[in-house]
Amino acid sequence: MDLQDKWCDCGRFRALHLPCSHVIAACSSFCHDYKTFVDKKFTNECVYAVYNIHFDVVHHQTYWPDYEGLKVVPNKSMRRAKKGRPPMTRIRTEMDDVETERRCGVCRMPGHFRKDCINIRHH
Repeated sequence: MDLQDKWCDCGRFRALHLPCSHVIAACSSFCHDYKTFVDKKFTNECVYAVYNIHFDVVHHQTYWPDYEGLKVVPNKSMRRAKKGRPPMTRIRTEMDDVETERRCGVCRMPGHFRKDCINIRHH
């Protein structure tokens, strides 16, 4: 950890521009105020300044002027299928062509499946 360079091993201090728990613990042990490591953009004054501008009122849609521009029409062929399994996009290679023999899910022997397995104990 390097407090002067605002760096900690966990990476949160530099990534978030806020002191991580390690920095707060180090500051606590040295009786140093951790708030000095909080980036200026996270102070209350900076946050209040963002909302200190005038916002125009958005009136009801009936007051809007009529739109006379181009009409945007979605391309239906680009839509995603809503149901079912998505199509496989993987490119198959010769490694995928290995013949795999289906086996029973109970005894793992080839030639039959779970519903026909003679090793299932019927009560």
